[in-house]
Amino acid sequence: MARALQRVRLRGRGAGMNWHEVMDECALEMDRVIARELRADPAKLDLAVAWIQRFLDDADYSDQNKDALAEWMEILRQGLPRVLEALADESDEGQRMRQSSPFAVLMPQDERLRILAKYEARRPRTHPAGV
Repeated sequence: MARALQRVRLRGRGAGMNWHEVMDECALEMDRVIARELRADPAKLDLAVAWIQRFLDDADYSDQNKDALAEWMEILRQGLPRVLEALADESDEGQRMRQSSPFAVLMPQDERLRILAKYEARRPRTHPAGV
């Protein structure tokens, strides 16, 4: 039991995390930046709506991806408080939704690159065979 509690406390600090968990943490950090951007300028939601609509209108875009974007469109239609709630969701559902996030268009590139570099530094490294 104590071991399980220790793992929970360490979660989010990289200890014992696999690469998928690290990338989930990275996506959550990016969503926190996006939430800050949206609080500062709620009109930016229109950029995400336009981005989604462009792909929903694309006949060549996969139905599976369209379904995921349609979920986000429904959340966007519910307004900023619901969007902020979805961005902050740390549950399995929140992780699933982050995998199809339409908000990259809102992410300041300097912050995006800083966050990506931070998490890339945590990537497990492998050695070539025989080395």
